[in-house]
Amino acid sequence: MLDVGPAAESGDAERDEDGEAADLAIFVDRLAAAGSDHFTGLARTQIRRAIGEGGPPPGVRRLAEALAAAMDRPPAPRPSADSSDSAGPAAVVSAVRANTLVVLENFDPAETVAALDALLADGKRVVVTGPDQMRCARLQQAMPARTAGRVLDRLPELSSGELRELRSLLATSTAARRARADQELPATIDLPAPAEVAELCRQCHQSGGPGPSARMVPDLLRDVEPGRRAAVTSVARLVDRSLTALPSPADCAWAWPLLENLVLCQHRAVFDGMLEDTAQAVTAVQQGRNCAPVVLTTRADADMLGLLRQYRDFLADGGRTRTFFRTALQREAQPVLEGIRVDGRAPVSKADVGRVVEYLELGEWLRRVCAGCGELGIPAPRDDEELRRLHDVLVAVAVAARSVSALRHDVLFLTEDSPLSVPDVKTAAEVAAAVLDYEVYGSGIQAARRLDTMAERLAARCAIAAMSPEHERACTALRERDAAGYADAAEALVAARREQHDERRRTTLLLRLGAAAPRLAAAWTALADQNPAALGMAVFLPMEQLLANIPPPDSADVLLLAGAVDLGIEHLLLTAVAPRLVAAVGPDDRPAPPPTLLSVLERADALTIRRKPVEQPAAAVVPITAGATPRAVRSPSMQQAGA
Repeated sequence: MLDVGPAAESGDAERDEDGEAADLAIFVDRLAAAGSDHFTGLARTQIRRAIGEGGPPPGVRRLAEALAAAMDRPPAPRPSADSSDSAGPAAVVSAVRANTLVVLENFDPAETVAALDALLADGKRVVVTGPDQMRCARLQQAMPARTAGRVLDRLPELSSGELRELRSLLATSTAARRARADQELPATIDLPAPAEVAELCRQCHQSGGPGPSARMVPDLLRDVEPGRRAAVTSVARLVDRSLTALPSPADCAWAWPLLENLVLCQHRAVFDGMLEDTAQAVTAVQQGRNCAPVVLTTRADADMLGLLRQYRDFLADGGRTRTFFRTALQREAQPVLEGIRVDGRAPVSKADVGRVVEYLELGEWLRRVCAGCGELGIPAPRDDEELRRLHDVLVAVAVAARSVSALRHDVLFLTEDSPLSVPDVKTAAEVAAAVLDYEVYGSGIQAARRLDTMAERLAARCAIAAMSPEHERACTALRERDAAGYADAAEALVAARREQHDERRRTTLLLRLGAAAPRLAAAWTALADQNPAALGMAVFLPMEQLLANIPPPDSADVLLLAGAVDLGIEHLLLTAVAPRLVAAVGPDDRPAPPPTLLSVLERADALTIRRKPVEQPAAAVVPITAGATPRAVRSPSMQQAGA
């Protein structure tokens, strides 16, 4: 029996690619060693070359794997389907789908042709060969008329990849896709961006903004000189940025009402003073974080801060603290300082007195901030963090108030008789947004003109007779200011380009196939609409030709060996032709003693589909005697009708 090589002997299931290639090469050598003819040597050389290049034929590799797996277990009963009902063409198709090695036993030529016809209906590419050319020729002549175009004497000249691509394109072809061949589709670069179209459509529908003042902006800016329009745009950009910087009403409920009052010139003096006081207080808090703590044992009053400021300045100018003959300022400040402690000591030095003054000034600023909050209706800060946030919001409100005021002034004098006014913050935001929109997209009229121009240019990309439905939908959407419809049409054009590419590719490949095999091209074209799953073919080739010139990979799906009973082990090299092997054995074929091709397939657990031989009816015996009239003598198994 055949040995499958080192991989089976060692039982090592984890061999690297080089080891597997070497084992497969040894397996091929042992197959070829069973024969000594010239064609076997040619087949061996080609298969060894494919293995060395890293592309071993799938059929050879699967046969080797099946034999190696069979060596690791005891002989199993030969799998088969024995009944005549389960050995029909449908059973053969199912067996070939699920198995790589199949034996058809007791199949006469008619049954073999039926099985081959079923494989073609399943879309299989079948190469038919055998040792008896007359038997193969009879099979070819017995093929049904409906398969005439799919029965060939040679493989198509298209590469295996192109042939597979053509079958896929034929199977998925539709009438709508075939119509793409005569259409002219615009290039991607010719299509306006959907985002730009959406903005222009929004500009047309919005008509300058939601409010009456904002709707006046495009018409006013259209007649303004460029320099003046640029200045107004700059102010509008500042308004948009400053209003965006303000906290939302949910985070700070008092900021927006305060801004509204400032725009209307209310609480301006209180706000300005409070803005300065919060700035001073924040600075004092930051500077005093690392300074010595100050503790007052007496109540501070308004005169205390003024007196200590004078005493601090006296010491800063070079004045000295005296024990005797003290100055009047020292005599007044001394009782006050006795009730104050700086880091646990009485303030005597210039630095300590200065620290006390800073502490009292911070308290004064905080009192003024709290008073201002009361006047403006703002919550007073409770700690340093709230004080800092209060100052930041006040600064943002001040910037927004100045920018809104500037916008109110600019739009009021935009033209000599400008009807535009900005009475409140909401209107200012709308007007600023309208100015910025005009700067980017222009007025609604200009946006409409741009959309019309886009539609005209897009429609001019092809003749009306060659325009696709998607192209027409895109032009219509531009004219109707339908941003969503245009986006859908642009996306549909992407799919249309893909369909057109597939259809043109199908036409090109079909023309190339028709030049080499016109009947196959015509048959596949006819089947594409009726039965796209039946795009198979049967190629009848002599065995010597197959061994001498093994087809490229993926040229066939199934190799059908007719008369396989007469083949030796070396003919298993034919598994390099296709990934699946079907060996057909006729009812009158007598198997040779092993080792043979069939014995190796049996060892590899090939699925056997066995048909029961048809029993011939018993013949009537008619004895001939002299002078007697001949009459039929029935066999015991036959009975007279009505007996």
